[in-house]
This record gives sequence, structure tokens and C-alpha cells, in this order.
Amino acid sequence: MGMRKIAIVALIASIGAGAPLLSSVSFAQPAPAPGAAANTQTAASLSPADKAALLKKLKDAKQHDKEARKGWSQEPLTQATYDSKIKDINRLIDKLQKGEDFPLSDVDKAVASPGSTPY
Repeated sequence: MGMRKIAIVALIASIGAGAPLLSSVSFAQPAPAPGAAANTQTAASLSPADKAALLKKLKDAKQHDKEARKGWSQEPLTQATYDSKIKDINRLIDKLQKGEDFPLSDVDKAVASPGSTPY
């Protein structure tokens, strides 16, 4: 019985003295470059034809979200997600029609598939 205890203690000690059993993972994002903010494209930099295409893209996405909201799911969380997307798209359409400037990354976020219901 005494030899077993010694063997177990020796085994535990050898495991504890070795390399760690679990490796760590870092999810840190790299810091943006100082000039990266200057490279952000905005709606003001678009030509009239590009603005018209962007307006069509936003209206098509709004129509798609309205249809998806009606028939995709009756769950309140999903419907609220679509309501939020439609509100964001309406805000961007208003800004574009008034000639206000906004980053084009906002358009990508607004027309992206909601996380709760991919399509």
C-alpha cells in the first residue's frame, strides 16, 4: 500500500513539473495602423452612378428584410433583429438622399445577414 502512494505522488509531481497541460489562446486584435482611418471610404467619395447603385442596394435589402420578417420566423427576437436592420437601412437611405456623409462600412453592416437568422 505504501508503494502505491509513493508511485501516485511521484506521477502527480512529474506531471506538475512538466509543461502546462492547457495552452492559452489570445483573441487580441492588432492595433489599426495610424493611416488606416484615412483610408475609410465614405458616401461623399462616390460618383452619382455609384450613389444610385448604393441606393438601389439599400432598397433591395430593405425589401428583403421586410419579406423575411413576415415569413421567416415568428419569434420576437428574430423579428426585433429585422426591425433593427430595417431601421438602420432607412437611416442610411435618408442620409444618402439628403447628401449627408457616412462610412460605407455602415452599409455593409446594415445589409449583412443578421446573426440570429442567416439567409
